[in-house]
Amino acid sequence: MILGVALAAVLGGAALRKLDIDAFPDTTPVQVQINTVAASLGPEEVEQRITFPIEQAIGGLPGSKGCGAFRSLDFRRWW
Repeated sequence: MILGVALAAVLGGAALRKLDIDAFPDTTPVQVQINTVAASLGPEEVEQRITFPIEQAIGGLPGSKGCGAFRSLDFRRWW
């Protein structure tokens, strides 16, 4: 009995030394950012061919807490 407890304590101490512990764990949420450039397409083509399909795909992801978009003349960003 005592030998078993001592063995468990030694193995636990060895496992504890190998345990990877961060002093400051990363608490930022997981994010995905998509950037596109479509200089040769007009605004309606960009909406139809790029923006709408990406927003549909991102909006349907399981566990997603939300998404947003930034648009300029030829640059789009989704998160």
